Amino acid sequence: MEGSKIVKLVLAVIVVLLGGYFVSMLDVFKSEPMKMETFLYINPTTSVPIADKVAWNPERRIALEVESSKKIKSYKIKATTEGNVVILEKEETIINRPESLKIWLPKPDIDLPNGSKIRYEIAVSDWSNANFFSGATFTKTIDFVINTKAPNIEILAHSYAISYGGSALVVFSVDSIDIKEITISNGTNTFIPFSFIKDGYYAAIVAWPIANQSFICRIQATDTAFNTQRATIPFIKNTSPRYLDSTITLQEDFLAQKMDSLIAEVREIYPDSEFEEFNTNFEKFVYINEQIRLKDEETITNALQEYDKHYASTFSSPTSWKKFVPLKGYAVVGRFGDKRTYVNDKGQTSQSIHLGLDIASVKNDNILAPNSGKIIMERKLGVYGNTAILYHGFGLASLYAHLDSFVAPQDGVLDMGDVVGISGQSGWAFGDHVHFGMLVQGQNVRNTEWLDERWIKNNITDIFENAKRAIESKE
Repeated sequence: MEGSKIVKLVLAVIVVLLGGYFVSMLDVFKSEPMKMETFLYINPTTSVPIADKVAWNPERRIALEVESSKKIKSYKIKATTEGNVVILEKEETIINRPESLKIWLPKPDIDLPNGSKIRYEIAVSDWSNANFFSGATFTKTIDFVINTKAPNIEILAHSYAISYGGSALVVFSVDSIDIKEITISNGTNTFIPFSFIKDGYYAAIVAWPIANQSFICRIQATDTAFNTQRATIPFIKNTSPRYLDSTITLQEDFLAQKMDSLIAEVREIYPDSEFEEFNTNFEKFVYINEQIRLKDEETITNALQEYDKHYASTFSSPTSWKKFVPLKGYAVVGRFGDKRTYVNDKGQTSQSIHLGLDIASVKNDNILAPNSGKIIMERKLGVYGNTAILYHGFGLASLYAHLDSFVAPQDGVLDMGDVVGISGQSGWAFGDHVHFGMLVQGQNVRNTEWLDERWIKNNITDIFENAKRAIESKE
């Protein structure tokens, strides 16, 4: 009899447990996972998402943004040190049942030295029927390393001056616990620095493009805690260079002779070109001179900036160059910075800025690598025609356009004097010549500087040597 009672009792317990289990599995007792994201506020209005392991300067606020369709009931926060000492606890019940909530993480009340490790554990509960109506609780753990010290920037050597349209070099060091980003700005454009000799030392050639009326050069270093330091490079600004305005008259018979073949070339490269909407050859020319030229220049800039960003670190950059002369016995037939106005017999105009030096010698002449470098682009463009780019290091590249044909292979590494290609008149060109460009991280700069061996020595080679000596003296 007693055994029968025990069996019934066990069966009853099993039924209750199974019943409870099946009830708990009903949708009414389930909760949906909360969406939880952590943001660091760089300033009161700008925030960035951060990972669950990150450096932190407690002077900057951190918020956990929570979303729940079951509405938010309460949260608890606990912060502990690496030795598991509790330094902060907070708990709050949310009365108005919001579906979203921004939880500001409180700062510890104690001073913590740089390098201290803190763990925040945040538990947020909802108003669901999970756990037999008590709600579901979701947790998040964030590990911080305290870092309140901004990076230190020291300028080791720099070119004395920079000319409007020209370029200059700076070498500097950055001392920091860690680095998130280092950039250099000329006030309009951004340049990236390149490692120099050893860790913590950097070099960059910067440009003052002719499109920019002003120039002020600053280095900015930011660590992973978003501590930021800035330093101004004290270049003397030379505003004396002047660039020519020239007018070129285009006759209708010349355009008629050239236009069909040029349109065919452009459509080969840019199939979506819209020539049908233009009624005259001059209108078609305006489209090519302005819109297609812009596409060409964007292609060139993107190729150089992409290489600098992802591949330049694999290139063994020299710290001295000879003058950049790509043709023997050349004559200049078009200058850098020339503002060209094209006009027809009806007074219609089109303008463009010439961003290179046009040079010519004999027909189909060999274009020689003026210094060692790597071919990073060989392709046909609309206005520039067959175009090759030779990369020389530290963001510096030379460009050769209107080629008849390429000789050096794509990705080939050339020594000084190796043949890059053959001069021609592909694209929009008046006779056989080479459009020769010098570029710094995609920005066109004055060729005359890089054709001057004394300028290169005073502004580039000597600066690298001065920086090397400064680094060696620190050891």
